[in-house]
Amino acid sequence: MELQPSIAIIGAGPGGLVFARLLELGGITDYVIYERDESATPGPWQQGGTLDLHGPSGQLALKRAGLFDKFSKDLARWEASGLHIVDSRGATVVQMDEGSNRPEIDRVQLRQLLLDSVPAHKIRWGHAVSAVERNADSCMASGDNGSIIHFVNGSSVTGFRLIVGADGAWSKVRPLLTSAKPVYSGKMFIEGSLSHNNPIYKMATEMVGLGNMAVLGNGIKMAVQQVSNGTYRVYFGLPVPEDFYHHRQPSSMAATDPISKAEAVRQLLLSSNDFYATWAPELKCLVETTEGPFRAWPLYRMEPESVGRARDAAPGVTLLGDAAHLPTPFAGEGVNCSMYDAVMLADHIIEQCGKDMNLVNMEGPALETVLTAYEEDMFLRGRDVIRRGTKSETMLFAQDAAALFLKFFE
Repeated sequence: MELQPSIAIIGAGPGGLVFARLLELGGITDYVIYERDESATPGPWQQGGTLDLHGPSGQLALKRAGLFDKFSKDLARWEASGLHIVDSRGATVVQMDEGSNRPEIDRVQLRQLLLDSVPAHKIRWGHAVSAVERNADSCMASGDNGSIIHFVNGSSVTGFRLIVGADGAWSKVRPLLTSAKPVYSGKMFIEGSLSHNNPIYKMATEMVGLGNMAVLGNGIKMAVQQVSNGTYRVYFGLPVPEDFYHHRQPSSMAATDPISKAEAVRQLLLSSNDFYATWAPELKCLVETTEGPFRAWPLYRMEPESVGRARDAAPGVTLLGDAAHLPTPFAGEGVNCSMYDAVMLADHIIEQCGKDMNLVNMEGPALETVLTAYEEDMFLRGRDVIRRGTKSETMLFAQDAAALFLKFFE
C-alpha cells in the first residue's frame, strides 16, 4: 500500500515546481503535486509569452535547483533583453539595448525545464482543486494537518502534514489563511500575435527587434514582444471595465464565435479616440493586423494591506507566489518573486527537518515556527511587489506616460 506523502503542492507552475525540485535535492521526497492541466502539453492559450529572469530571484532559483547551466546555454535569450519605448506618435522615447542581466525565456520553456527536473510520477495531472476544507473538529492522526483537498473530478484527499498553495491568483488554498481576494485593477490586456507570414512582420522586426517594445500615451498602452520562435505577441493595454471584452459581441453573431468577437473589438480599438484611432499609422497597423482569436486578460491584484495570514488560520498550510501576494504584471517581478518564495520556503523546511529529512517527525509547533519565519519575510516582500506594480501601472497608463517614463529612466 502506497503511503500518503507528507506534503501536497497545489499547482505545477514555476513556483510549485521550483519548490518540488529543491525538496528533491534536499532529500525530502514524500511530496505530491496536484495540477489542473490535463498534461504537460500546453493548450493554445496556456503557452503565454516571454518573461525575463532576474539575477537575485529567478536566476538564483535555477542555480539552487541545478538548472542554471542548461537555462543559460540552451534556453536563455540574452540578446532579447532590449526594450524600445515609443510614444503614440511613433517617436522613440528610450532605447535600452541588449546586454542587461535579465535574459528572456518563453514561459512554456521555463515550465518544461522545471517539469523535466521533477520525477514524473510525483505530478497528478487533471486534478483541478474545487476547495480545500479545514476539518478542525476531527481527531487528527499524527502527521495530519486536518485539511481535505477536494477536486473538480469528484475525488478528495487528506492526511497531509503540509499543504502549499502555489495555485495562482484564484488560489483555492488561500481561503484557509485569509478572506482576502484579488480585486480588478481597472486595466485589461487583449492579446494577439504576429506570425512570420503577417504582412507587417518585417516592420515589427524593425520596430521591436529581438526584445520588447512598449508604446505609451493617451492613457493606454501597447506592448509587443518576440518569443523564441521569432513570432511576436501583441498586448493592447486598456483602462476598461472588467466585462469590456465580453460585451463587444455583435448581436447578429453567436455568443461563442471568437473570431467575430475579435473583429468587433479590433474595429472599436481602431475607431475610438479613447483607444488607437489617433495613433501613428505604423502603430495602428499593429492593431489592424494582429492575429486572433484574441485573449482577454483582465488584470487583478491583491490589496497590499490584505496580504497576510489570519490569526486563527489553519495549521500546516502556507502559500507562495501569486496565491500569497498577487501583483499586476507592471512590477515585472511576478514569476521571479514566486520562484524566490519557493527557495525561501524550501530552505526553512530543509533546515528544520534534520538529518532524517522526514517532515512527519517534525513536531507541530516546530512546523508552525518554520512557516511563520518564512511567511514573515514572504508577505513583506509580496506587499512591496504589489505596491511597486501599482505605482508603475499608474505611470504607464497616465496621459503623459512617455514623458513620465523618460523622467523615471533619467
